[in-house]
Amino acid sequence: MKKVLLLTLLPVAAMATSIKGIGENYQDWDLVCDNTGTCRMVGYQEEGDDPVSILFTRAAGENAVVEGKITILPFGEADRDVQVGQDIEIWLNGKSLGKVKHISDDAPDKLTEEQTKTLLSGLKKESEIRLTYGKTTLKVSDKGAAAAMLKMDEFQQGLNTPSALIRQGQEKHAVLAPQAVPKIKVVSVNNRQTKELKLGEKQFDAVLALLRKSNGTNEDAENYCYALHIDEEWNKKITLYPLTKGKVLAEAICMGGYNYINYYAVLDEKLSKVEQVLANQYNYADYDKNTHVLKVEGEFKARGLGDCWHGQEAVWNGKTFILTKEHTTGSCKGFGGGAWGPLPTFVSELKVK
Repeated sequence: MKKVLLLTLLPVAAMATSIKGIGENYQDWDLVCDNTGTCRMVGYQEEGDDPVSILFTRAAGENAVVEGKITILPFGEADRDVQVGQDIEIWLNGKSLGKVKHISDDAPDKLTEEQTKTLLSGLKKESEIRLTYGKTTLKVSDKGAAAAMLKMDEFQQGLNTPSALIRQGQEKHAVLAPQAVPKIKVVSVNNRQTKELKLGEKQFDAVLALLRKSNGTNEDAENYCYALHIDEEWNKKITLYPLTKGKVLAEAICMGGYNYINYYAVLDEKLSKVEQVLANQYNYADYDKNTHVLKVEGEFKARGLGDCWHGQEAVWNGKTFILTKEHTTGSCKGFGGGAWGPLPTFVSELKVK
């Protein structure tokens, strides 16, 4: 009997590059680096303080410039919210580093190169960072910053070199060079007419039986879908997405709740057998309106407030689904959708044929 292929969806590009992205937390700081070598270091307020965040972004390469940005969560109170055109003063250990003008409520405010350098230097040791405007004072924690900076130097292979941010030295070994964005070949789908199989229909029962069989009965298995095996309460429809080369993608419920997961499996167009099963990492599928590729996406929050997420995307390449994006939003610090939105750990460029 032919085995069903379980797709864990490691990027094909990973075979061509040795750089694997990371996402790590160090107390009140996060470090997120992607497969091009770019790192994003994010600091927040201490627990219980008002939400504020600093983002330092550094590409790979010798003596790469660090870009600094700040963002402030609106209070919804006119006398406490920073206003467009208002100056935000940056303080380090009681000394003013100058002001940054708040340009827009829809974008973060950029620090100057000198402010960025001075803050990074201060964060190598215990420091107090404050942002002030009007009568409002916000504090950015220094806890974990030095450790995050050290990890950035390690990831970008700059430890003990003049390029290091925190552990500088005179070693002459090469630092990590910027890595090319991997190009992933995918295919557009001509027939994009989805079909719903509904509870009570003969075809629904047949396809559901195939999906359940492919999922197995071991409730301790990593890919087991509890809701898939419950009659009627959850299983009321199965959506079919046409692919290419006589294949279709079937979508059914896997697990419910605010972090619901769908079960995705590739079947032959006759709906007689399951050929591939995707790992339980996705909850949405759709065709791209411009390129007509079929994407499956997963977006999951770490808690009900929705201030910290992680997710990924995979695209059909004519034979299988290939991981094309992976990201996190960092720590749960009160910012809806995360302080900085998606911080990538894997990026790619799609080459559609």
